[in-house]
Amino acid sequence: MNVISQDAAREQVCQLLSGWGLPAARMAGLAEAISVLVDLVTGEAPGSAVDLEASAVTAALAAARPLLEVRLQERLDVLDEETRGVCECLLCGASAASQGRRQRRWRSLTGPLRLVRRYTQCTSCGEKRSLSQERLGLSWSEYTPRLEEVCTLMATTVPHGMAVELVEKLAGVEVSAHGIQQMTERRAQRLEAALRADASRYACYDDTGLPVDKPERPKDATKRPVGTAYIEVDGVVPMTREEVPEKDLSAQDRRRRQKAIRDGARGGRGRRYTLVGREVKNAVLYTADDCAPESPSRACLTDKRYVSHLGDWQQFAKLLWVEIVRKSFDRAQQLVLISDGAEWVRSLAKWLPVQPLLILDLFHVKHRIWEVANALYGEHTPAATAWAQIQCECVEAGQASSVIASLEALSPRAKATKLVRLLVEYLQANLDRMDYPAYRKRGLRVGSGAVESANYHVTGARLKLQGMRWSLQGAREMSYLRADLFNGRWQERTRQLPVAQ
Repeated sequence: MNVISQDAAREQVCQLLSGWGLPAARMAGLAEAISVLVDLVTGEAPGSAVDLEASAVTAALAAARPLLEVRLQERLDVLDEETRGVCECLLCGASAASQGRRQRRWRSLTGPLRLVRRYTQCTSCGEKRSLSQERLGLSWSEYTPRLEEVCTLMATTVPHGMAVELVEKLAGVEVSAHGIQQMTERRAQRLEAALRADASRYACYDDTGLPVDKPERPKDATKRPVGTAYIEVDGVVPMTREEVPEKDLSAQDRRRRQKAIRDGARGGRGRRYTLVGREVKNAVLYTADDCAPESPSRACLTDKRYVSHLGDWQQFAKLLWVEIVRKSFDRAQQLVLISDGAEWVRSLAKWLPVQPLLILDLFHVKHRIWEVANALYGEHTPAATAWAQIQCECVEAGQASSVIASLEALSPRAKATKLVRLLVEYLQANLDRMDYPAYRKRGLRVGSGAVESANYHVTGARLKLQGMRWSLQGAREMSYLRADLFNGRWQERTRQLPVAQ
């Protein structure tokens, strides 16, 4: 078999394309793409399957690049014609006159793109804008939306340094850790704005605190009837670093901080921080029909939604309400809220327009009982095991009052006194949430294993890695991104979020 040269192959391809009647730009792009593929076919093949596949993927992306560039340019040309003239500045509202068509470059998954588009500049504040670029969905950053989607997905899954390596290995694109961090921050800020906008749009109370007469419902709200709906709520505490108040700094440290601020430094000697644990509040929403039994004591959730927020319970409740309405839990026959008994959860339940049945997580109660047993009788001793088993059986039988009585009758050692007192207070505060025989008779769940899992997999696996210290805003933003990722909305959200300017 005779193999023709690369130059001859390119010439034959150009002759073939000339009869297709394509526009000149498409012809040039297609010719360049085919030329790359010809090089792949006629060039010397790498020695191993791994290297051959890698070179094929690289060639495929390189071949797609000119085609993508041509199609994007065609869309920009059309949009430029539709958006001729003066437009309004987004910052100050003044008129922004056209500055002609200029070329700029974007980095994409297929390689560098060079596109020409018209842009305007505000006559008042100097802000630049490109209507065609905005309508096409290209931001003012140097990255295309699809590349940003991939990079932010990686950075939400693993730390930034590892995300850099994964993007290079899997997509063949070199991006700096700082670049990925900037992309992730932009996406998180737009996501937070979208979540807060939804919370305002679908709010159940107005600004004065009165119930909204006819609250709006999301278009994608569940239409099917909901029987028993569950909300599990808990929190997890990542470490955040917060700047020491200026009044607590020495004169030298104050001067260093002022210099760092002037220099735009994000950290270093000019900053002084204190480590603080801030709670990320998590909720998991699912229905009884979503619980597929795996064993007599374990069920798998086939469908669930996550809500995460680092901050006060009021804002968390507003974000949670959006998902409650989206899943039509506000119209469920029975709404159940399972938690570990935190006081803010009771406040949240009172705030909700639909009052849920509150259930105290049985496993939290048992864990506290075992802590007291070990303090009273020694770690894992027969006496501790016997006492704990009796108290746990009483709790499951709905006899928490008898457990309180037995605790109050104890004369514990000084080491166990505080634990005993705390357990008594805990049980007394939650007696109305511990009628486990009645709950089980109705077929209700009494454990919050789903949200405990969310604390670890959704939040902790990214925010609580060894040695991590977050800014308060950074931890909040990452909690939103992680919940969005585990809700399976990454691609959908990319198309929903406004273009970053």
